[in-house]
Amino acid sequence: MKTTSKLLLMGLLSVMFMFSYAQEDVKLTREQKKAEKAIKKKEKEAKEATNWVLLQSLAENKRFVAEFDKVVNSLTGEQYILSSRLNFVAVDGDHVVIQFQTHTYLSDNGLGGRTIDGTISDYKYTPPKNSKSPIVISFNVSSEHTFRGSNVRITVTEDGLTTISLGSSPNIYGVFVSPEDANINIGVKMWN
Repeated sequence: MKTTSKLLLMGLLSVMFMFSYAQEDVKLTREQKKAEKAIKKKEKEAKEATNWVLLQSLAENKRFVAEFDKVVNSLTGEQYILSSRLNFVAVDGDHVVIQFQTHTYLSDNGLGGRTIDGTISDYKYTPPKNSKSPIVISFNVSSEHTFRGSNVRITVTEDGLTTISLGSSPNIYGVFVSPEDANINIGVKMWN
């Protein structure tokens, strides 16, 4: 019986010792939280700064994809959610692919929309004046298919959010990414 009570007492003391050690460990963790938070904040700021330089480089080198995910009707304020896989402007040098969803009966690309494969002219890249101002890109598109307006204007903020204007259509919103990071499906030319 004495051995059992000794074992029980030893077990209880060791649990109390581990609990008190755990409390000290928590206090150290609390003291370190501020330092860890500051390190994470600096890492995030460095990542955002690197991404901002990358976005500027993509725009300057004419090699990017602006994926649409929302259209806002300026008259009624209604928002329409779009599939970014099917709605985009993809630029590679002087070549551009503009694709957007249409009514099923007006589809001519096999994906439920229209695909315009064209050539860029009058490409203008305006770099940001400071960290608060956006990147502004504008260019004209010529192709064998006509669509409303041939002028494209893209505004990109530091976080990669994009506003796109295609001719006189309402503003389209989305994200600005590199071609490698884009997740798009390009339709086919069904009619000659």
